[in-house]
Amino acid sequence: GVEGPAFALMGRFGNVMLVNGEPAYKATAKKGEVVRYYLTNASNTRIMNLAFGNAKMKLVATDAGKFEHEIWVKSIVIAPAERYVVDVRFETAGPIAFTNAIQAVDHMLGEFYPHTDTLGVVTVEASAPAQDYAAQYAKLRDNADVTADIARFRAAINKEPDHQLDLALRISELPMPIMQLLSVDTIYSPPIEWNDAMPDMNYLASSRGLTWIMRDHATGKENADIKWEFNQGDIVKIRVFNDPHTFHPMQHPIHLHGQRFLVVARDGVPVKNLAWKDTAIIPVGTTVDFLVDLSNPGEWMLHCHISEHMHSGMMMSFTVKPTSAGGRAGS
Repeated sequence: GVEGPAFALMGRFGNVMLVNGEPAYKATAKKGEVVRYYLTNASNTRIMNLAFGNAKMKLVATDAGKFEHEIWVKSIVIAPAERYVVDVRFETAGPIAFTNAIQAVDHMLGEFYPHTDTLGVVTVEASAPAQDYAAQYAKLRDNADVTADIARFRAAINKEPDHQLDLALRISELPMPIMQLLSVDTIYSPPIEWNDAMPDMNYLASSRGLTWIMRDHATGKENADIKWEFNQGDIVKIRVFNDPHTFHPMQHPIHLHGQRFLVVARDGVPVKNLAWKDTAIIPVGTTVDFLVDLSNPGEWMLHCHISEHMHSGMMMSFTVKPTSAGGRAGS
């Protein structure tokens, strides 16, 4: 770790789950109470799938604002740097487990298995809350203000991408046993690595032996050699493709500094319920389209938010040049 990050292959997962810094989160609620949770994934690498027992959750907002339409969800998949806001109504008294329930993979045995981490417990008391929000909670709101804000961007949603980034990996000096095991591993790679299924190989892989890559599809330039320039007010479509034929493909939570974007399509399928974000997961073999509102002048980063991937190369910068009046310069 002195010359470069260890755990560079998959990132450092860690082995102790924390909620607000505590290994056993505890909270209380009243029977029938509606509680709003602001969820942030502050881990290095681990994508989580969060739920409050069988309690129904209403998805309200994400990184930079509300969704156009509130929806019911059974769980929240959240990557490093992502944020979500959910409303939860606790309808029954008793302990409710706050869990991370995943489909793990054992690469050595080639097996999938369900795995659940209990992150904490919400104790629901039998007494009623001071105010009953059941009627409001039962209604799924359409947020006209969000739809109105997005309206001026809709004409650009279906345009061809202005830029494309291909995500890949270059291997150089890993020990031969790791190379042989990775060759076997590439027979199948899941879209998301929910757990560290190769801890020894991951530990031995450092940034000295591999480079995670963002490659400009048009120019072939990689990582810090990519030089994009925009004008303040530009509306730019960026397509990100996570190459499944990489030597060890892995998901990447891509984070954009200083600007907001809409995830407008996944594998060519339009996203119907839009919200402003600054981070989005790109699973293995997936293509995701961002429509970026370049409103904030300066020099900014675009990178994978798995820390060890970023410090092993997967980051670039771009410049947004200010306009004299601070208004839109074009699209």
